[in-house]
Amino acid sequence: MDRITKAKELFHYGYNCAQSVVLAYEDIVRVDKNTLIKMSAPFGGGIGRLREVCGAVSGGVMVLSLLTGLDTLVPEEKNRLYALEREFAERFKDKVGSYICSDLIKKHPHSDTHNSNKPACKELVGIAVEIIEEIRN
Repeated sequence: MDRITKAKELFHYGYNCAQSVVLAYEDIVRVDKNTLIKMSAPFGGGIGRLREVCGAVSGGVMVLSLLTGLDTLVPEEKNRLYALEREFAERFKDKVGSYICSDLIKKHPHSDTHNSNKPACKELVGIAVEIIEEIRN
């Protein structure tokens, strides 16, 4: 199963947006599943349902950080990671219009439907993974 499908399935089975993105990379991030679940749990609903940064974006930047292995105590590496995370967030925004949960809820129905013109959270999770895969390749 590809990572996009895996992330969407994880969301379908009850994981939040951040958890779904992070767990799609469980096999390569070298962090055990329970830690990934706990680490990403607070980021659902735009951080604790505050509707701020989309959980799919939060999960995406966690994955990018884990995959790069950059040492954020080294200023140059920290700057490279931040640039990569900004690139990810901007690509997400370009594709769906925002990376802020409340904006996305207004623009797209918050449901599990498959309307290609109005991606639901499940679709946004897939888009986040798609962007990570583009960046990785």
